[in-house]
Amino acid sequence: MMTARTVLILLDVDGVLNPRLVDQRLVLDPARAELVRQLADLGSIVWATTWSPTHTFHLTRDLGLSSDTEGIAFPRNLHFDPSNPAPTAKLHWVARWLARQDPQPDAVIWIDDILRHDAVGWATAQARPTHLVQPDLNVGLTAAHLDAVRLFVDGLAPTPS
Repeated sequence: MMTARTVLILLDVDGVLNPRLVDQRLVLDPARAELVRQLADLGSIVWATTWSPTHTFHLTRDLGLSSDTEGIAFPRNLHFDPSNPAPTAKLHWVARWLARQDPQPDAVIWIDDILRHDAVGWATAQARPTHLVQPDLNVGLTAAHLDAVRLFVDGLAPTPS
């Protein structure tokens, strides 16, 4: 018997989902919200954003995602400098969070607008299939990105159980 693989989709918010803040809630345009729902059909969404757990909790509910959707905790003072080519500020925290997962996921997709050469090197060195998606921060997540994720997931071999 074969079982489906465990696929984690680490999802950034700013520069990827480009929300509006309305009454302290993150609001996505309907087309972008639908892309997130389609992503959730391909794997388990994990919030990889510096937005607070309160914001991602409400976003999870508003999008109708699984109530057990997790988030990676980043330091409050995590600093991004778009003009600085390296390093990827979130990489240490993402790698540490993934190392603590039990059981380990079969595959990881990381969607973030700031993925530097160190993140690409890290992804390439992973034993498990790891796919990076880097939307343009001015455009955000698109149907083409979703297609690339779907191709990656469809290419994963099932795991024997």
